[in-house]
Amino acid sequence: MFFRRLARTTECLFLLVLVAGLVAFEGLAAEKIEFTTDDGVTIHGNFFVPEKVKSPVPGILLLHQLGRDKSSWNAFAIKLQETRYAVLAIDLRGHGGSVNFGEKIRRYPGFSQKDWLAMIEDVRAAATYLKSRKEVNGDRIAVIGASIGANLAFAYAAEDRQVRTTVLLSPGVNYHGLLLQPFVKGYDKRSLFILTSEDDEYSCASSRKLAKWTGLADPLKLKVYRGSRHGTDLFLAHAGLDAIIIAWLENNLPNG
Repeated sequence: MFFRRLARTTECLFLLVLVAGLVAFEGLAAEKIEFTTDDGVTIHGNFFVPEKVKSPVPGILLLHQLGRDKSSWNAFAIKLQETRYAVLAIDLRGHGGSVNFGEKIRRYPGFSQKDWLAMIEDVRAAATYLKSRKEVNGDRIAVIGASIGANLAFAYAAEDRQVRTTVLLSPGVNYHGLLLQPFVKGYDKRSLFILTSEDDEYSCASSRKLAKWTGLADPLKLKVYRGSRHGTDLFLAHAGLDAIIIAWLENNLPNG
């Protein structure tokens, strides 16, 4: 009887801590923002800014993978915020809250190739918003993307020299017509960190191709993990991955 009561008490305490953790997590400061792309799509985002910012800090743009939304970055965004980066995580068009195309409501399962390619407009508008914030040093930007978000991150960085470094989780040579190779020349030799899983076969092969196209000499880096986790799911399988990426950022986008 004692052990049953102890088990129930322990279980209740565990649930209480879990619920409290979720409440605390959800309660952490993130500003809900929205803006409109040049082609009329309303994009929703979470903006995380460090406390007591006295001078502008580097800005980081986070782009989620297919079928996810901005919340998939929450835990990592908070770590970045604690490291004194300003962070914007957005819902790409057709995902999360970003479903208003003017007067129409649209979601990604019905997208044409034209719609997929137009996602670059979301990234351009997000970068413009991020740079417009007084807390952000607009000349010191990083873009981090997962899966299709990785392809978008690389494509956008190729056209914006204010992007100092890019981190790609599980990129693909071609996701829905969003190609990597056409942007290699524009990206040039800026620092690039590519992460993938060896059993995520398409992404792994794509990552190796991208590393070859861009050159493996520093400051470029490719990290291949065991397993098959994809995109932001890499954080779930590999403890300390957030610290590895933050260390990369501190070396390539120093804060201070």
